[in-house]
Amino acid sequence: MQEITSRTSRGESGAEARSEGVPNLAELYRLLLDHRSLDDVAHGLVRWASDVLAEHGLSCGIAVQRPRRPILTAASDGATEQLMSVWLAREGSPLRSVLSESISVIGPDGDGHHETRSPGELLMALPIQLEDEGSAALVLLGQAPGPETHAVLGVVGECRRGVAWTLRLAARYAHQAELAEHRAAAMENRTIIDLALGVIMGQNRCSPEDAFEILKRASNARNRKLSEVAKGVVASVTSSEVETKFDV
Repeated sequence: MQEITSRTSRGESGAEARSEGVPNLAELYRLLLDHRSLDDVAHGLVRWASDVLAEHGLSCGIAVQRPRRPILTAASDGATEQLMSVWLAREGSPLRSVLSESISVIGPDGDGHHETRSPGELLMALPIQLEDEGSAALVLLGQAPGPETHAVLGVVGECRRGVAWTLRLAARYAHQAELAEHRAAAMENRTIIDLALGVIMGQNRCSPEDAFEILKRASNARNRKLSEVAKGVVASVTSSEVETKFDV
C-alpha cells in the first residue's frame, strides 16, 4: 500500500463533538465518568480502541497536543509507543504533521524508514481536531487488510469517531478545570496581597497606593513574586497561618 497524505478540514471538529454515529456510546460515557484526568481518558481510550480493532489485528496509540503543555501519549503496546516516541522526537515526522497540520498519513510505514517495518504492515495516523487550538492523532499499526480493506476502514472510521468525540469532551473538561484552578489561585493571591497592603498601611500610615509601591519594591529587590512577599508581610504580624478558600 502506498503512502497517502491528505489534509483534514478543521470544520469537521464541530461535527465530531456530536454523538450521532458514535459507536458504543454508553461505554464511552462510562469511560468519561470513570476517569478524571485527560491522561487517564487517553489511556482508557487506547484500551477501548484496541478492543474494537482486536479482530483486525490493529494496535493503536493516541497523541494529544494542547497549547503550552507537553504532548500527551498513550499506546496499546510497546512497539506503537516506541514508534510514537521516535516520531515526536523529530520535527517533520508523520505524527508531527498530523498534530500540527491535520494531515492524514496512510502507508507502509509513513516514515520513509522501510527497514524498520515489515513489508506488508499498515500504518495509519489520523488527525482529530480539538477545541482551544488543541489537536490529537489516532495511530494504528497492523497488517495490510487485503480483500477486506473496506470493512476494516469502516471499523477504523467508527473507532476514530468514538475516540474523537470522547477526547473532545475530555479536553473541554480539562480546560474548564484548569481555568477554575487558575481563578482560585488568582483570588487567593489577591486576598493575601490585600491583607499585606493593610499591614503596610497600618505600619507606615500611608495610602493604599504607597503601600503597594512599598510591596512592589520589596518584591523586585528580593526577586520574588508579589504574593510570596505579601505572605511574608502577613506572617510577620500573626502567628496563625492565613488560609484563603474559595468555591469555584
